[in-house]
Amino acid sequence: MYDCNVVVIDDDSIILELLGIILEDMIAGEIVRFSDSVAALEYVKSSEMNKISLVICDWLMPQVSGLDILAALRQNKPDCPFLMLTANATKKLVVESMRLGASDFIVKPFHSADLTAKVERLIHDINID
Repeated sequence: MYDCNVVVIDDDSIILELLGIILEDMIAGEIVRFSDSVAALEYVKSSEMNKISLVICDWLMPQVSGLDILAALRQNKPDCPFLMLTANATKKLVVESMRLGASDFIVKPFHSADLTAKVERLIHDINID
């Protein structure tokens, strides 16, 4: 298990629950979940982000997009790893998310082993820096 805190943002309650279940087997720290992208954006801008080690966020959500959340994160905590989730992995999205500083992305529906591998890599990268 990894001793870190993770923020998970997705407007789909089933995906949010699935991510939580997968992460609970990996993370010894806190898993902060948001289904409301506006609330998530406010959290990312807050001092609470100081304790967060990783953000996993959906790209397409009502009101605030994952790209907006990523941009806010980069202003507040530029080195925090960011895993973008998307059901529509177009070249344009991948290029734009990487340009804004996404660490990696994963396409929905995803396999739990793929998510686990990406999260482990991102957490490992944090711990060796």
